[in-house]
Amino acid sequence: MGTKTDTRRTTKGRATTTRRTGAAKRPVASPRPARPAATTRTTRPGGTGTAPKIPFVLLILCLLGGALVALLVLRSVVAQEAYTITSLQSENRELSYVEQQLEKSVAEKETSDRIANEAEEMGMEQGEAPLFLDLDKGEITGDSGDSTGNAGSGE
Repeated sequence: MGTKTDTRRTTKGRATTTRRTGAAKRPVASPRPARPAATTRTTRPGGTGTAPKIPFVLLILCLLGGALVALLVLRSVVAQEAYTITSLQSENRELSYVEQQLEKSVAEKETSDRIANEAEEMGMEQGEAPLFLDLDKGEITGDSGDSTGNAGSGE
C-alpha cells in the first residue's frame, strides 16, 4: 500500500494536435494599443486578488471575537444564576426549619390538658355535666339529679 497511482487522465492513443489541411497560417495579430490611463486598473505587484481577502478575514475575526464575548457573557450570567439558586435553596431550608418549629409549638398549645390548666390559672371553673333538651318528649336529660322537670313547666 505504499505505492501511489497516478489518477490523471492521459491522452495516449489520441491525437493531441489537429492539422488543418489546406488552410493558410493565421497572420500574427499586431499588439493592441495601450488603454487610456483613466480606464486602467492598478494591481499590486504580488498579483491580483489579495485585496478582497482582507475584508473577509477581518469579518471572520470579528465574528469569532463576538462569539467569544457572547460566550463569556453567557457563562457569567449562568454562574450568577447558579449562585442565586444556591442562596435561595439555603434560605428555603432555613424557612422550612422555622415552619417546623412553629407547627410543633402550635401542636403543643392546642392540647386540651394545657388549655384546661391555663383556664384554671385564670380563675375559670370547670362546667357541670351538659344537659340536653329533647323536644319530642319535652324533657331535659343529662347527668344532673335536680333537673327532672318538663321544659315547658318553667321549673
